[in-house]
Amino acid sequence: MKEKIKRIRNKIFTFKKKFMRKLVLSICILGLLTPLVQAQVSKTVNGSTNGNLTNVNQTGSTKQVQIDGIVLENEDIKAVFSKKTGALLELTGKNNSWQFQKNPELGLSFQLLVPLPEKRNNPVMGIKQNLKNYKLSDDKKTLNFYWEKLQSERGGILNINVVGKIRLDSSGLSFTLQIENKSPFTVEAAAYPAIGDLNRPDTKTTLECMQVGYSGLAKSGLSPIFPNTKGYYGVNYPTLVVNMNDQFVLIGTPSNGFYFGCHDTSFKEMITFNFELKPGFGLSHGDSRGEYPTIEQSGNEIPRVELRIWHFSFVNPSESLTLSPIVIKPYQGAWQNGVDVYKDWRKTWFKYPVTPQWAKEVHAWQQIHINSPEDELSCQYKDLVKYGEDCAANGVKAIQLVGWNNGGQDRGNPSHDTDPRLGTWQQLKDAIAKIEAMGVHVILFNKYTWADRSSGWFRDELIKYAVKDPYGDYHVYPGYQYQTPTQLADINTRRLIPMCQNSAAWRSIADKEFKKSIDLGASGMLYDECQHHGGATYCWDKSHGHHVPAYVFSGDIPLVNGFREITKKLNPDYLFAGEANYDLQNTQYSVAYFRLDPFNHIPVKRYIDPWGLIMLQITGFDDRVMINACLKYRYIMSYEPYNFKGRITDFPLTLAYGKKMDLLREKYKEYLWDGEFRDVLGAKVTSDGKPFDSYSVFKHSTDSKHAVVITNNEKKEIEVVVKIDNYNNKMVYVSPENMNEHSFDNKVKIPPLSVVIVMEK
Repeated sequence: MKEKIKRIRNKIFTFKKKFMRKLVLSICILGLLTPLVQAQVSKTVNGSTNGNLTNVNQTGSTKQVQIDGIVLENEDIKAVFSKKTGALLELTGKNNSWQFQKNPELGLSFQLLVPLPEKRNNPVMGIKQNLKNYKLSDDKKTLNFYWEKLQSERGGILNINVVGKIRLDSSGLSFTLQIENKSPFTVEAAAYPAIGDLNRPDTKTTLECMQVGYSGLAKSGLSPIFPNTKGYYGVNYPTLVVNMNDQFVLIGTPSNGFYFGCHDTSFKEMITFNFELKPGFGLSHGDSRGEYPTIEQSGNEIPRVELRIWHFSFVNPSESLTLSPIVIKPYQGAWQNGVDVYKDWRKTWFKYPVTPQWAKEVHAWQQIHINSPEDELSCQYKDLVKYGEDCAANGVKAIQLVGWNNGGQDRGNPSHDTDPRLGTWQQLKDAIAKIEAMGVHVILFNKYTWADRSSGWFRDELIKYAVKDPYGDYHVYPGYQYQTPTQLADINTRRLIPMCQNSAAWRSIADKEFKKSIDLGASGMLYDECQHHGGATYCWDKSHGHHVPAYVFSGDIPLVNGFREITKKLNPDYLFAGEANYDLQNTQYSVAYFRLDPFNHIPVKRYIDPWGLIMLQITGFDDRVMINACLKYRYIMSYEPYNFKGRITDFPLTLAYGKKMDLLREKYKEYLWDGEFRDVLGAKVTSDGKPFDSYSVFKHSTDSKHAVVITNNEKKEIEVVVKIDNYNNKMVYVSPENMNEHSFDNKVKIPPLSVVIVMEK
């Protein structure tokens, strides 16, 4: 009897197992078919059909989806918008054959964040709002959407009116959002435009988000592996946030992409690009971690990446604001072609600042540091003359003097008083005059971004002008460690407090400190860390006299404008230099200084501005690789032995090679200094039959003939083949070791750690 019951149970178990397998298989098949069926359904939105959209599904096949929408189109781009919600249903690059917005049913319009008391996360989803009206211009190039009385997710209907303005012209597709806030709450942020389904060209090609970084082009991968930069705890979906550090962002592959530019020079709001992978990773760990999920893994939800371009608007009750326009334009080719879109717009507003003639010529600097917050006190003011003698004897035209202020570098900020332990004010002034008389220009290290929290000045007065967060607290930047083991262990570091550049009272204090540098008779100043504010972005202090809150970066240009007004009266030929300037600052600062790794450098700032003055550190004792990089990218050399705490005669090998390099580019300056930098465009270089990427191309200043700079960063000789596009001219080559021209027949050998320049003649 027991055996019979056991056999019956086994039969029942087997039947259940087979049934469940069939059920699961049926569900999977249904799940696979559902999106294919959906893709064939006509999308009807309030009227007749205006266009077709190619919908690429998970397997790579295509289906034509009928879209009833409003079409803006030219030879470069096609965009289709919903008549009901204003959502962007299609975005296609016609010049690069890339359908950027994929599934029309996932299209997005705008989104707002309108916090309520005790309900901060109160979004307004544009896709859920019905349009009151829309207007399409007669030429079908301008489209306005009107929304009123918006429905929020957690706060009901809000008395907020929004107008979306889209314009298509030769510069691209421009999106602008006007916000009229009649509600009792602040519109903290607004996302416009938004992409609901960012389409990868395929599953294997590398897709990246690219932006201007500290020194070069910074890249964040989007595909085939999607990052999660904000941590598991703070988001629902894998999320990548990219700050628009400068005026544009590129989203592209090695062969094409889309340009997103903020075509506004007011710097009135912070902008971020927020990417979300929905519904999430297929596998979060293992060899396939970070991969996009399949539709089976997603439970039949369409896997996608959403992109929202967030403007931090902070439109208070009874205020109105027009967001900075975002211009989208597809491009074909590598990142340089995307940057060309920005360069075309840049020509409409960029002007070089007044710059002394000596700084425009081929030359080199030395940077020296004479005191730190740990009281290094390495050089008395009167002894600075010996550094000037070194520079004069070796053709170095400028000295950047660091740590001359009371307390040393990064101590006592923003004080620009002299330090009595180093000598008197008059002794420093006299030393500067003697050095200047040698033909060597002294540039004083200045800093106005911070106040030293450890100083009595900050605690008693400057705290009033610190950037305040929404809770009334000032921001704290970690600061920097110098020399002693105690400080290198970060025990007694001087913490730095970001100052509010939008405060007129603070700028007045900065003006007084700046004038102290002028009075010492130096040729200029280098404003260290002018390009950032240590993570402080908005200031909420009501006593500063600015909008509450105010974007801290919007005060950077007013600050330097105040400095320039002072120099107009006292020294019109004064040189303004800064650190890693963002591009808008280059209208005020003639020189930009930064540090880089030459092996991973993408010279986007040089490509943007082929003739801008950019300076690079030289610290090694036989630093041929960095000197070669200066030639390749047209960077000024800043000699810095012992991490800018020595004399240039301390590294004779580096100095000798650097002097040769400047002689070389002086001799061929029509190519290498006055010519146009083209990165790698216009030539191809190979070695051993493989692409060789350590080179750059310049175009002659008058006749557009090419020069190709090829650097050998190896400790062995290499041979390269150089081909210049469409050339029919005589070719020659030169090197730092032999500057006489030699006939070139496509191949040339480059000595170890050296460089060769191939030129059309």
